Amino acid sequence: MSGIAGPAAARTLRGARVLIPRGGSWGDRVAREVARRGGEPVIAPLIASAPPRDAAERDRAFAALAAGDYSWLFVTSAASIEQIVSHGVDVPRETRIAAVGPATARAVASLGVEAAFVPAGESSAAALATQWCAGRTPARSGRSLVVRSDLASAVVSDELQLRGFAVDVCIAYRTVGVDLPVEVARELASGDIDVVLLTSLSVARELRRQVGPLRDGVRVASIGPGTTRDAERLGFTVSHTARTQSVDALLAELDGAALAHTKGSS
Repeated sequence: MSGIAGPAAARTLRGARVLIPRGGSWGDRVAREVARRGGEPVIAPLIASAPPRDAAERDRAFAALAAGDYSWLFVTSAASIEQIVSHGVDVPRETRIAAVGPATARAVASLGVEAAFVPAGESSAAALATQWCAGRTPARSGRSLVVRSDLASAVVSDELQLRGFAVDVCIAYRTVGVDLPVEVARELASGDIDVVLLTSLSVARELRRQVGPLRDGVRVASIGPGTTRDAERLGFTVSHTARTQSVDALLAELDGAALAHTKGSS
């Protein structure tokens, strides 16, 4: 895992109760990192993945991907990779993968390959599409497949089509809201949770719907600039935004900020 290592890092979030808004292997991994840094993880999923409305269409796209019909595979979230893995799709070595950012690129490694393209700078669909298209010609790039959720924007596929590239879209899963346990919702409302990790617009929407405005003492930490903008539109005050769209970086930066505050107060 990335982030600050050593005794200092382990102390800086000690005692902080941190809400982790997704479950599964991702939530377990983040919980271990929070605990390593001295915090108390509270896993309380606000969103989950459900089958798409057209599962047959997804299956056809996955079969075509496995058959080698695509030169490029575009993924804008680790959840898209999780869907590919969970459905047993073997992505051919000849199919190159474009990932939206470092965190998604790390998820690509679970397929046994490395991402062939990751945009520089901010991890966003716009950066992925724009930078990938630069220097490439439609005639020589082959057909591409974009795998995403029902709620993800069509920025990548729209940009590729606008520039003349051949592209198909696979809606691999739906993002659905999950009701918080009553006790966790109560702790958020009362300020007994110290830090909330915002990892997507969907998480922010569910938090707003289920809890509403948070107390001033609850720190909202966002995984990236895009999520911060979305959260602020919903009325949240974001206390920290990760420089790169990675939960590991977010936790490391929270640690560093806490350490700097402690030193400045002494």
